[in-house]
Amino acid sequence: MQDLQERATEAKVRGRILIVDDENGPRQALRMLLKEDHDVFLAVDVPSAQAVLAEQPIDLVITDLRMPRQSGVELLRWVKTHLCDVEVIILTGFGELDSAMTAVECGALAYVVKPFDTQVMLRHVEEGLTKRIEEMERRRLEELALEANRFETLGRFVTGMLHDLGTPLAVITGQLEIVLQKANGDVPRDRLNVIHGQIGLCTDIVRSAMNFLRHETQRFSILNINDVADACLTVGQPVTQKLNVKVVRELAQNIPICEGDFVLLRQAVLNLINNACQAMDGAEGRRELHVRTWREPEDICISVGDTGPGIPPELRTKIFDTFFSTKGERGTGLGLAAVKNIMRRHNGDVIVRDNDLGGAEFVLRFPIKR
Repeated sequence: MQDLQERATEAKVRGRILIVDDENGPRQALRMLLKEDHDVFLAVDVPSAQAVLAEQPIDLVITDLRMPRQSGVELLRWVKTHLCDVEVIILTGFGELDSAMTAVECGALAYVVKPFDTQVMLRHVEEGLTKRIEEMERRRLEELALEANRFETLGRFVTGMLHDLGTPLAVITGQLEIVLQKANGDVPRDRLNVIHGQIGLCTDIVRSAMNFLRHETQRFSILNINDVADACLTVGQPVTQKLNVKVVRELAQNIPICEGDFVLLRQAVLNLINNACQAMDGAEGRRELHVRTWREPEDICISVGDTGPGIPPELRTKIFDTFFSTKGERGTGLGLAAVKNIMRRHNGDVIVRDNDLGGAEFVLRFPIKR
């Protein structure tokens, strides 16, 4: 990504372009046209193109439509599945409407009929490289926003964790004072057991905080969404207790497993818990946080609902935009944008709706692991 962005600072974008055609003439013609301004790679069919794409960081593919065994559309589908931000131009001598429509539906940048106009081809190439740079920059900003939100979330909940450290440390101090008073005699074993247990509690609190900081992206594993819910409610307990929020768990039994990044999913659910608590902060009447899990035919769902004022319908699409906030100076506009980004990485979805409690309910849906 960085290499392409550095190349984008030049007057004209220089990209890595793969030309795929089983005929040598068109293949060489395109190479001659592009080689002065771009790094050009050649392939004669779909398998050889896939081999190049596996070894080289290609920015744009220009492929013939009709080739032996596998077509350019099949290569297009493969690219959009495995390298979704690489743009593809379909080139063919057959100006057939159905093939053009198929190519566009599969995500082709352009459909060019042979013999092609040189200026038109160059314009499509520049458009494709520019589009790829913009998409990679968008993803880079999403990554930065996600990291910023992770540390924002960390700050909110670690404050509670550090507050919780005070209780076991006070117990340890008291027990040690008793032990020191009896230093010349036998030290009661139960005193040492209490100290040992409280030290373990401190260690768990510190470990919970450090887990927010240690995170390698794309560490997907098999997990149970109930474990995510339990972990989030444990970490969020200092906040809910401070605000006198009653927590209601409704976690379905024997729920199917799903595949995901535990740390990212916990970040998403913690953001929702924090938003719910903030919505109820200062509100009159009951304060309840409802966390539910359940199964639907194709999905596993987890929801976070509250008894706050709810979210107006006109804001329900805007709240997931980066930097959009309804909290004024108190909000950064990163929390719900991060939730949406995390769910997209998991091929899932997030929606907001009214609940039976009079507040808002956010629902996360994950595909069931088959």
